[in-house]
Amino acid sequence: MSEINRIKSASELPHSAGGLNGNGAAPIGSGVCTPEEFGEFYEKARTLIGETSQNSPNSSPGYKQRPIFPEDSILADFVTFARANEESADPFIIGSILPICGALLGRRVWFQWGDKQKFANVFSMLAGKPGDRKSSIIDLAEMLARKILDESAFLPKSFSPETLFEEYSESDGGRPDKLWIVDDANATLTDWRKAVNGERLATRFLELYDCKPISENFRRNKDGKEGRRRMIAQTSTSVVFGATFNIACFQGQAVRAGMSRRFLHYVAENHGRLIVRPPRKDFTGLEALAKGFSELRKISGEMDFSQRAASRWELYQKANRTEMDQADSLQEAKLSRLSSAPMQTLSLAMIFEAARWAKAPFFEGDKPWRGVIEERTLNCAIEHTDGCLKAAEFLDSIANKAEIAQEAEILLANIRRDFRISPGIPEFIFVNRTDLTRNYCHNSGRRTAWKPDDVYLRFIPYLERRADACLVGQKGRQEWFAFRAE
Repeated sequence: MSEINRIKSASELPHSAGGLNGNGAAPIGSGVCTPEEFGEFYEKARTLIGETSQNSPNSSPGYKQRPIFPEDSILADFVTFARANEESADPFIIGSILPICGALLGRRVWFQWGDKQKFANVFSMLAGKPGDRKSSIIDLAEMLARKILDESAFLPKSFSPETLFEEYSESDGGRPDKLWIVDDANATLTDWRKAVNGERLATRFLELYDCKPISENFRRNKDGKEGRRRMIAQTSTSVVFGATFNIACFQGQAVRAGMSRRFLHYVAENHGRLIVRPPRKDFTGLEALAKGFSELRKISGEMDFSQRAASRWELYQKANRTEMDQADSLQEAKLSRLSSAPMQTLSLAMIFEAARWAKAPFFEGDKPWRGVIEERTLNCAIEHTDGCLKAAEFLDSIANKAEIAQEAEILLANIRRDFRISPGIPEFIFVNRTDLTRNYCHNSGRRTAWKPDDVYLRFIPYLERRADACLVGQKGRQEWFAFRAE
């Protein structure tokens, strides 16, 4: 007889504890499932958690974000070249080159969005452990960019809010289309969090992401004129940062939510490959890459969807809005990223289509640019953005690993103490989300108390990677979790 067939009545089904009674036993709560639902939960728990002993937290092969890009594009050429020369993980490779493409297109290419022009600028965050070859792949992408772009296109590693205007001002030797490359952004992001000028810069980049005007009005400008307002009406800025896990989450910053949702996240826990002895740089190959990417500078004009892509865009927008409506209102980070995803997808679709055109062969010296985003290009961009959203959620779950590991152990110990094991099912404890929140997040207003985001975005994902917990299903809008019993 199977374990499921031993369950005879609703009183023997898994229940959630509404609290503890005097002797420490968990009373029956309101969370009840039918035998059929519980059978599905049990089978899923056996599949995802298994019946073996606890895994080591270090036994996981590491998070793997799939690099998604058009294979028939110059992006594929860069990925091939980088794989032969760098140990960086594939997500880092594609994440480092996309802002370069956005800078190459600048404001010459746009998508009309209402009364505004949407440019192909990209903010890219490469997040990994120290020594995970983030800097090396960013250096390679920068080397390529400097072969194509003028020096005035690059923002320096550090600057003040006052000198930032001059970087965008053509009369001061700058230009409105900018690329900011910081291979080790830990110091930059720490300054944004602590320094007064840093907070001012962070706020400015919130606006620069949206290609808004940049202005200044000081009592005395360097030309000696009093109180003269200066403005640059239109800008385009692309950014690539490399940072460790905890810093990449923008922790402790006043503009954390606004800044985080503007970045596409590329996350890896391990190297992409082993290169025992790296070869000398293939400068001939690098020149060939530069020639291919230089094609992007020949493109100009408005871009728009093909008829099939327009239909696909409508479906994507509706699906995105549905996902936002169904998401927990307490998951503010997820909701803000979902709200930004369509515009990020549009930037990627523009870059992907341009990259495909740059790779296309010439026919008798003619390669017309139509400016049309095809359906397959849009599909690729949608899939790429979805992968970055998942990477951002994973990043939230692993920042401050040591602290999360300790708190997750405490959560698991509390669950094993507070919730009963189902009769005949000694391997697992089943608990619904409502009762987890009620038992462990009831003082979430306190500074040091657990909040729902801590439990569901950090502690439980950590236990899932250790094969000590899993989400087994939903009953209506109520989520059920399985935890390994002692």
